[in-house]
Amino acid sequence: MTDQRFVVVDIETTGNSPKKGDKIIQIAAVVIENGQIVERYSKYVNPGKTIPGFIEQLTGIKQHMVDGAVFFEDIAQEVYDLIHGAYFVAHNVHFDLNFLNDELKGCGINELDVLAIDTVEISRILYPELEGYKLTELSEELMLPHDHPHRADSDAEVTAMLFLTLLHKLENTPASVLKQLRRLSQYLLSDIEFLIKQLETTHTTCRQSLVEVGSFAIKDAAKTSNETTHSVEADDQWLFEEAKEKLPQMLEGYKVREGQLTMMNKVREVFHERAYALIEAAPGIGKTLAYLIPAALEAKKSGKPVIISTYSILLQQQMLERDVPILHKLLPFEPVACVFKGRAHYICLDKFEHVLHEEDDNYDVVLTKAQILMWLLETDTGDLSELNLPSGAANIKDRISCVHMPFTSKKRRFKEYCFYERAKRRARTANLILTNHRLLLSKTESSSIFDHADVYVIDEAHHFEKTANETLGDSISYVQLHAKLTQLGSLQGGLFKKLKNRFYASGLKTDTFMEMDEYLHQLQMESDAFFSTVHAFVKKTKPKTDINRLIYRVRHYSKHAQWKRIKETASQLCSLFIACEKLYEQQKNEWLQQEDFLTDDDAFEAEEYDQVMAFMHTFCNTLYRFIFEPQNDETVWIEIDAKGAKNAVFMYAQPLDTGELLADRFFMNKKSVVLTSGTLTVNHRFDYCIERFGLQDFYPKLVKIDSPFELEKQLTVVVPADMPAITNRDEKDYAKHVAKYIKIMEKQHHAKILVLFNSHEMLKAAYEELKTEGMQSTLFAQGLTGGSPVKLTKMFKLSKQAILLGAGSFWEGVDFPGSELTTVIMARLPFRPPDSPLIEAKCEEAKKQGKNPFKVVALPEAVLTFKQGAGRLLRSEKDIGTLLILDRRVKTASYGKLFLESLPHAPVHEMSKESLIAYIEKLNNEKPLS
Repeated sequence: MTDQRFVVVDIETTGNSPKKGDKIIQIAAVVIENGQIVERYSKYVNPGKTIPGFIEQLTGIKQHMVDGAVFFEDIAQEVYDLIHGAYFVAHNVHFDLNFLNDELKGCGINELDVLAIDTVEISRILYPELEGYKLTELSEELMLPHDHPHRADSDAEVTAMLFLTLLHKLENTPASVLKQLRRLSQYLLSDIEFLIKQLETTHTTCRQSLVEVGSFAIKDAAKTSNETTHSVEADDQWLFEEAKEKLPQMLEGYKVREGQLTMMNKVREVFHERAYALIEAAPGIGKTLAYLIPAALEAKKSGKPVIISTYSILLQQQMLERDVPILHKLLPFEPVACVFKGRAHYICLDKFEHVLHEEDDNYDVVLTKAQILMWLLETDTGDLSELNLPSGAANIKDRISCVHMPFTSKKRRFKEYCFYERAKRRARTANLILTNHRLLLSKTESSSIFDHADVYVIDEAHHFEKTANETLGDSISYVQLHAKLTQLGSLQGGLFKKLKNRFYASGLKTDTFMEMDEYLHQLQMESDAFFSTVHAFVKKTKPKTDINRLIYRVRHYSKHAQWKRIKETASQLCSLFIACEKLYEQQKNEWLQQEDFLTDDDAFEAEEYDQVMAFMHTFCNTLYRFIFEPQNDETVWIEIDAKGAKNAVFMYAQPLDTGELLADRFFMNKKSVVLTSGTLTVNHRFDYCIERFGLQDFYPKLVKIDSPFELEKQLTVVVPADMPAITNRDEKDYAKHVAKYIKIMEKQHHAKILVLFNSHEMLKAAYEELKTEGMQSTLFAQGLTGGSPVKLTKMFKLSKQAILLGAGSFWEGVDFPGSELTTVIMARLPFRPPDSPLIEAKCEEAKKQGKNPFKVVALPEAVLTFKQGAGRLLRSEKDIGTLLILDRRVKTASYGKLFLESLPHAPVHEMSKESLIAYIEKLNNEKPLS
């Protein structure tokens, strides 16, 4: 432990700017010496002004608490003396230090000239996989008591405990890693170079659980055996029955669920008959174990793995951590399960070694390198998606992944430690391979790992068609191209200059570099011109009612005058791509002749160059197809942000009939596939999903398992009687009425409300209405209050009373068990906009076939999404809640009954505002379900 003195400081203030007259209202400090807290200091401070209401609400510090307190000038000298000569430690250190120095300066005292450590920054480095780094988030994650957030004394105390935790972790970091951290530290905000240097001297050897690899260290994972899975002689019927009998004994508080046993029997039957099945399993039946038990037995019996595919990473983790250990207790053998992902997910250690030693003073890049150094000490998988990296270093993931390795594959020093190879070895010997829909449907990657399997379970199957659309389709954007051109650079700097110098040093011709440099310059200008032209075209042709995200569907027969100009610039752009590609082929041929003499750095840079040029080749082909040869069996469209950059354009193509492609490319060569989800039926029939998945000729078994919950007691469905109709109504006006109903539902004690919207425009309008009113609840809004959907969900769960406004992903895949959710409000029925390119194209195709587009395309999709949204509310037999449907069409439209009948068997009530208020009062007086 270092012998330095640290003073951990936190201040509460009337605002963020001392230059605008904001003042300190509380200051607290915790002194640490020799790894121990030796002193605490805390004072309320009279700011000489009124504390703003939102500061009182945030901190709990009221005006009367500071009116009789000391002024800062009375304690300025003792604060200075306490901190002077020590490390200044704080969470967001520059705010506290700068604010404090402004106050000291105003009292005629010298500013603190101290070394500073930011616990936010150090936490990001030492815990790079966490979702958030606010003090409340860190205290919960690291189990540090934090009684009064946003109070200086409590915040300083928990920051001190956090800092001691961080110090302890640094002390246990290998010397080789500390050396690299010290080298990087000169570009960090925190003054930790000397501190790390002290810690380095106490280290001699690497921990036994780690192995030194180049300039860093990784977990010394035992190599997975390459033995194949052996079959088992025991009667699998007997094992299956025994597992069912053991189930109630293995799980504490487990209740036998008929639905789970039904599904278990049906999955086993489907596997034995080498058949296909669609199983709609309502929440609460325990469907994961219902397919894992027969899957494990099938894998053991056949000696081949069963592939389990999910849409969400979260479900894969739940299976590994919660469900697979249960299998080990239920069965007389321990099924081996592993997660397998595509190459892009795994870090290449050789590539990282190169990137680590590149000189770069960009803060986000340096922070990312430091994070990866620490993460490698902990990760078992090498999966880069475990990391929470800064957005400013997003391209590092591409540069250090295992994708595209024609050169470095022959120069790999650390191949024996390769995480991707480890993952492949585990997959080859596993009984259960957990993967994702995207990889399963990949055109290139899946075959080598999955070709020895013929039995599949597709969970979260309602996402399968959507994933197929995206995976079997294509997309390009200016952002992608610009990133690659920036990475490539020019003869003035960047990768291109480095390659030219290496050619020269190797005695190879460099004249092609001069010629390509000119083409690259033109390519940058022409791409700017092309995408700016497209942006202006879409903005001009779209109606004024579209506020933000504008979409234009590309049609091969378009005769718009401006489209002719777009085709001309696209042609020029493609010509430049082709010219660059021809020059690169010459360079690559020369380079390959020197392949045996390449150094590691040579190979890495050749690799990057090849990767960029391969991207440009694909980009050119895709662009040409989109503009000049859109296929009849696909839909091509353009999206722009009306308020974004003038060249920020995204282009997409997706197949019209995904079902046919799925049948030919996926289902055709499988022996048995079970597709399961909570939402596969429309009007109690599977017809829509059978067609979407292309299963008409496979005659799947159809199983619908209803909810085991007492829904008449747990769920109340309400449709307001006096809500105005949505038809032809201005979204902002409608949003005002939505906000009023949210305010009514907020009156429920400890209300936790999820409000689901179709459009971000209406979501924003409702947010603007709500934020101006005095809210009892914490208000979260997707895209407006900061954070990813995952982070918003976590913050919502942590709040005692909260409202979360969400769209898109919040309709499905987010679970809020128990008291974490009391109410789901649907602002309107989840029909996709009629001009959504894919929906529009599918409707046109249905019309050609003599079908009703609304009934066969728009309505079934909306009903399935509706069911998903309603499913957010009840996830266990103890949950109770209210589903408030604000769209009157469920009662007034002829198709409305399809939505209501798709709900679990629960009462539906039409209520006036007065009745709804009385209903909330009744809820507040009732006892919860036991």
